[in-house]
Amino acid sequence: MIDEEQIRAVATDAAYKRGVRYFRRGAVGHLERQEDGRSYTAVVEGTEAYHVRISLTEAGDEVESFHCDCPAAAQYLGACKHVVAVLKTVQQQSMAGCSSQGTDAGGRRLLQGFQLAAQLPSAPLQEPVYLVPRLFVESAPGRVESWLEFRIGMSRLYVVRNLMELLQRVMAGEDYSLGRNNVIHTASLRWADGVSERLWAFMQQAYRDEKSLLRHQPALSYMHALQKSTVFEHKMMHLTPSLLEDFLAIMGETSIELHIDGSEAIAAHLREGKPAIHLEVSRLADRSGRITLEDGDLTPLSEDCRILYQHEAIYRVADAFGRALQPLWQAFARATSVQLSHGDMTPFFSSILPAVEQVADVDVDAGFEEEFLLVPLTAELYLDYEGEGIAVKPVFVYDHIRFNPVVQAVPEADEGHLLVRDSEAEQALLAVFARYGFVKKRDQFVQLDEEKSYDFLTQGLEELPERVEIFYEASFERRPVRPMPKVTAGVSVNDMDLLEVTFNMKDVDYQELLDILDSYRQKKRYHRMKDRSFVTLGDQQLRAIASLVENAGLRQKDLAGGKIELPLSEAMYLDGLAREDEGLQLVRSRRFREIVRGIRQPQEADYEVPTSLKPVLRDYQVTGFNWLSGLADHHLGGILADDMGLGKTLQVITFLLARKAPEAPPSLVVAPTSLLYNWLEEIARFAPALQAVAVAGSKAERRALLEQAGGVDVIVTTYDTLKRDVDLYAQRRFACIFLDEAQHIKNPATQSARAVKKLSADTCFALTGTPIENTLTELWSIFDFLMPGYLGSQSKFKQRFELPIVRAEDKKASKALRQRVMPFILRRMKKDVLKELPDKVERKLVGEMTPQQAKVYRAYFMKSQRDFLREVSLASPGEQRIKILAILTRLRQIACDPSLFLESYHGGSGKLDMLEELIAEAREGGHRLLIFSQFTTMLSHIAERLRKRGLAHFYLDGATPALTRMKLVREFNRGAVPVFLISLKAGGTGLNLTGADMVVHFDPWWNPAVEDQATDRAYRLGQRSNVQVFKLIMKGTVEEKIYELQEKKKSLIDQMIKPGENFLAKLTEEEIRALFQG
Repeated sequence: MIDEEQIRAVATDAAYKRGVRYFRRGAVGHLERQEDGRSYTAVVEGTEAYHVRISLTEAGDEVESFHCDCPAAAQYLGACKHVVAVLKTVQQQSMAGCSSQGTDAGGRRLLQGFQLAAQLPSAPLQEPVYLVPRLFVESAPGRVESWLEFRIGMSRLYVVRNLMELLQRVMAGEDYSLGRNNVIHTASLRWADGVSERLWAFMQQAYRDEKSLLRHQPALSYMHALQKSTVFEHKMMHLTPSLLEDFLAIMGETSIELHIDGSEAIAAHLREGKPAIHLEVSRLADRSGRITLEDGDLTPLSEDCRILYQHEAIYRVADAFGRALQPLWQAFARATSVQLSHGDMTPFFSSILPAVEQVADVDVDAGFEEEFLLVPLTAELYLDYEGEGIAVKPVFVYDHIRFNPVVQAVPEADEGHLLVRDSEAEQALLAVFARYGFVKKRDQFVQLDEEKSYDFLTQGLEELPERVEIFYEASFERRPVRPMPKVTAGVSVNDMDLLEVTFNMKDVDYQELLDILDSYRQKKRYHRMKDRSFVTLGDQQLRAIASLVENAGLRQKDLAGGKIELPLSEAMYLDGLAREDEGLQLVRSRRFREIVRGIRQPQEADYEVPTSLKPVLRDYQVTGFNWLSGLADHHLGGILADDMGLGKTLQVITFLLARKAPEAPPSLVVAPTSLLYNWLEEIARFAPALQAVAVAGSKAERRALLEQAGGVDVIVTTYDTLKRDVDLYAQRRFACIFLDEAQHIKNPATQSARAVKKLSADTCFALTGTPIENTLTELWSIFDFLMPGYLGSQSKFKQRFELPIVRAEDKKASKALRQRVMPFILRRMKKDVLKELPDKVERKLVGEMTPQQAKVYRAYFMKSQRDFLREVSLASPGEQRIKILAILTRLRQIACDPSLFLESYHGGSGKLDMLEELIAEAREGGHRLLIFSQFTTMLSHIAERLRKRGLAHFYLDGATPALTRMKLVREFNRGAVPVFLISLKAGGTGLNLTGADMVVHFDPWWNPAVEDQATDRAYRLGQRSNVQVFKLIMKGTVEEKIYELQEKKKSLIDQMIKPGENFLAKLTEEEIRALFQG
């Protein structure tokens, strides 16, 4: 083994010291031992990569010869620094090979397994270890190579010279030496940060994946391949495109040290979007063309051009972008411009330019635009019937030039012009015909299959490119695919209180209407009319008619007479179907309209409220009384499902008092035992004119009470007694029955449910705030009491609604059930009936800072108080305002997140935590949010939190281009993402974001009018939802005082006041001083 004296002997002191520095920083790579066993070659990275060769004596303890191709080597009397670095590397490897062998990893596992490990010295406590990558890329035409090199260590970083050795040692549980007194103890290894930990896992996975692939090779090949890894080569980890993608994903926002083609280190960051590429097409004097690429130092980092570098940024672009860029990059790899002859400009404009425009901004010389016929393709398609299918004759049109691509050659353009065909657009159009199975016949494309013809007409035409016109030949009396003809249904109420429904379809006889319904029942997608046109059978009106027929239990023969009779309870359902689909025109008789209006719009009914209760009832309670009255007038039942505390009992008492009549039968109230006497007290309090009796006591007493109830208006009993007294009620008929807390009959198999369903009444009602607690059967059970048969039998209800909704989450079944039951359920929540609740609700959310944040705030606040007193005493009034605003801004930043200006701060942000909880709750409720902040850096912090949670979002600030702003607004309103982060000044005006229903002001701004303008991005014309506005305030900070000033000044703020300093200028000295009081 060569010793230190030998190395010093062959070099000057200066060369030796520089060589040692090169060795320590890991500049030696590709060290290979030659076949003679005593010669070595290596590459040393200096200002360039230099090749070194050394030879040792046979004993290996002296230097025999050396050579380096660096310029300085010829000037030195001895070895240069590169040779010294290689000699040190050889020395280190020799020392590692001669080290003594102790207990290996397998031995340690054996001892630990038999609990003898305690006899061995415990592993030293490991300092946290950093793993820091460097990315190298060599980019040439058609070839891009990338690899990683790593440095590892604790307080000091060392170059990893053999990655395979590091992986194998650590994964085997062995310690790894970095140098003198620096060892990574695998048993207690801790990574210093998340990036280091993820990078180590990344390297391990790559090692395992390669090893797994190699196992499928023969044994000898496998052993050889392990020694010649394609991924790990000495200190390099070669990156495939997928490995490079994984590496970039790991690094995220972390800066990446990048070296391109031997360049100095570049601090690069991942960036969203696409790089800027500009292409200029110039016309030369000989009519040839010069194509110049301005790519702004663009460099592909992967062969597929999906990973790109430009201006210290790394971009990951879409596959299509990469595919379009590849040929462009290869063409311009050696020069920034290329030249094309005049003849080659035609295929350039026709085939190349459309593809280039996908990745670059292109400027074309006006001279070319005059010479070449650069007009877009328009196409005309002439449709005709062909047997059971269709025929299409295509015509391509370039300005005045027209031709049929099926049979005609392309005509020449005018003299002096060259026609440039848009081959991409032509192929896109012809590809549609190929996808739908058309074949050439004469001068047309034909499709003879009926179903495929329907698919083309309904889907294929939608797939056609832009600038395509459709023409129909004379054989088409009407369009080939017709919308469902409007169905007119006439509905009236006959003398038996039954609905009579008749159907009529414009321009279609009744028999064909029945045929259409039959096709729909067979689940066909379309119906072929007698005139050969198609009618799509997915229309809502067909579903409405079929649903109505199915609900009524009607068969095809029942429709043959042209008139259907239905129970009156179907009135609301039929009316609802007609309201939802304009295609189903329902001609309603006067009585039908009155019945529906009374139930659907109870607030407009004119039922007389008893005089004694007029001062007591609120408007919504009058509406509830009207609703009960309207249903009762038509012997229909319903569920009064108001929120707790809204007075369901009072509304029923009003109804009972209004219905009091001398000869009328009594009404029955069935309530839980705990509410029995509450009903009597409420009746006595609000309607003492009503004679009420509670049926309680022994069986004999209850019998006697019922027998003596001849002149009673209201009988009150409990579920518990009713099920024992059902025989006492069997022969009685009541005017109305009310079930209070009707969830008591949610299980149809219980005695309570069976008992109440044996009762007889003109009208039945249920009172419950929870008509469904666990299963839909509970709702069916209540309706089975209210209107028996309305939701069908229990088995049919389960088959039609419950199983599809619960098991398959069938939205159609869910909607159909809502349509049937909602007219008979009146449910108001407190927020729905409080008049003071506006369409825009503002709330202040107060949170607490984290302990570390509060500590920072207190320190700065005390300093701010001193600074304020100094500025007030020394500065001029104008300077005071500016400096005070700066002081307050710093305090506001700390209240948001101290790391906005303290890079070393890691104590968390209470406000960020509060926002994160608010977002989570909002998303669970299906809300979409706008989040405003004055501080763009704060928005970046929020964006980072959202990314870590995997929540998609948009970002807009003053640097966002106008076109991008509009695209973001359009995509947000379409529902692309749930959260939009917006700078207050950049996005506070001029945006229409009605896709949001929740606005969050992360930090309070001086002028509340500015906040209101920002809020109005969502709360404006076109907004259909209530808008919730949240202002996040940190307790014990200047934010609370700003909020108080906002509230104080709101009524005084003139609309002309501008945001920021002008508002501060309106504050009195006393108000300003109050901001700095603790």
